[in-house]
Amino acid sequence: MEQNAPVHILLADDDDDDTSLFQEALEQVPTNTRLDVAENGMELMSILERLKAKPDLIFLDMNMPVKNGMECLTEIRNSSSYKDIPVVILSTSIADYLIQSAYQAGANLYIQKPNSFSGLISIIKKCLSEKEKLRVSVPLEQFLIK
Repeated sequence: MEQNAPVHILLADDDDDDTSLFQEALEQVPTNTRLDVAENGMELMSILERLKAKPDLIFLDMNMPVKNGMECLTEIRNSSSYKDIPVVILSTSIADYLIQSAYQAGANLYIQKPNSFSGLISIIKKCLSEKEKLRVSVPLEQFLIK
């Protein structure tokens, strides 16, 4: 990646309000970024196939129609082309079984969707500043961010 090239983020979320908030929060982060948005998992996989260069980071909602976040995560991790892209799960649910499943399927981080705009900005900043660290798997107790 070129030094001044924008950080390419791919967001998959079926909730228009959450997507708009994510876009607005991203604008508050002092990092040059490019955002592509998919409304469901099927569209996410289609965008990945069409892209000439892999995104630097994928934010993936767990509960989406057509193809959910777990199905996408499994497909991404089983692909020789996409398996190294850091994937951050964004979900309102922090049910143990979901966290365990995402961890075992190879997600890099599991984030409970923040209930404040400033919380979302903080999460995005953290993920962007530590995107290289996200490539290394963390222990389960560091996997969830509330």
